[in-house]
Amino acid sequence: MAESFYFYTTLLAGTIGLVLAVLLGGLQIRPEEGLKKYNRARWCLLAAFAVFGIMNLMEAFLDASSGEDSGRVASCIAIVIGSLLAMFFTMTVLSFIKPQIVHRKQILVQLAVIVPPCAVLILVMIYASEPVFRVVFGVMLAAYLLLMALYTRLFVRSYREFKTQMLAFYEQEDLVSQLHWINRTFWLALGVGIASLLYLVDSPLAGSALNIILSVSFLFIYSFFVNYLPYALLVDRAVKEDQPAQPLPEVAVEASDSDDDALRTAIDEWIDKKGYLDNTKSVDDIAGDLNVYYPTLKEYIQRTTGEDFRTWRTRLRVEEAARIMATEPDIPVSRVATLSGFNDRAYFYRTFQKVTGQSVSAYLATVA
Repeated sequence: MAESFYFYTTLLAGTIGLVLAVLLGGLQIRPEEGLKKYNRARWCLLAAFAVFGIMNLMEAFLDASSGEDSGRVASCIAIVIGSLLAMFFTMTVLSFIKPQIVHRKQILVQLAVIVPPCAVLILVMIYASEPVFRVVFGVMLAAYLLLMALYTRLFVRSYREFKTQMLAFYEQEDLVSQLHWINRTFWLALGVGIASLLYLVDSPLAGSALNIILSVSFLFIYSFFVNYLPYALLVDRAVKEDQPAQPLPEVAVEASDSDDDALRTAIDEWIDKKGYLDNTKSVDDIAGDLNVYYPTLKEYIQRTTGEDFRTWRTRLRVEEAARIMATEPDIPVSRVATLSGFNDRAYFYRTFQKVTGQSVSAYLATVA
């Protein structure tokens, strides 16, 4: 009974993997160059789902026909699936946060390092004696754990740089918080890689539970990826793969009174037009709209308001949210957050209380 349940859950997991791969293959992505990273990540993720699906289907049928060698089959499948998934999932997230190291040649190099040892392990499983298989498997297991450690180190370092780039470009903490799906995807994938080792446990029930957990995890990863499409272009603007870093323009240390007057007038007009509500523009875009270099704009805001640019713009958005709630208290708070330029409702709640000293609900009670 347990063996039969394990067979069907493995079959189901394999089917889910292939279905997700097909869905990704049919995902419509606009041809704008800004979605090049997204498309590259799509193919890496598709490969991961396809590997998961094919290997699970192979395991289901090989395990059913292998008899007493089923433990070998499970051991091989765990290492092969885990290694390939680790590579493809890592390349998926790095396509966004460090695209310059994810290209066809790099992926082929990774496959050249991973596939031959996996092929050797499979051949040893089929033809070698048990002692030889155990030695080779031990070496592969150690290499697999090292691979996951190296990928984790690479991701952590790259993601930290990515967040810094995004925050420096857009000066919007809530926008950066919307990109946490990348972080969640990697750690979920890492959990999948570690969980794959449970295939080594000779227990049909444990294997069945693991198949279900992995299938659900992949459904979440697919959902994260598809829902991320609206942010792909925003990331592309901030994280460039082909352009070298440009030096900052030289800015005068001291600005004349006439320059300050002109900039103050431009900022007042920008505020009157509620330009601060546009959450797709970087500080560089805003500076361009005001006809100044962005270091000049940031220095002016700091000097005249005592706030950094991010805090100043956030305060303007909170003030707009307060005005909307005071004049139209029946509007849902989620809509207020959107209208006032916030990307994330939870971040809006936290920021509103931080700026005003009272919660959104308390403020609404005072204006009701």
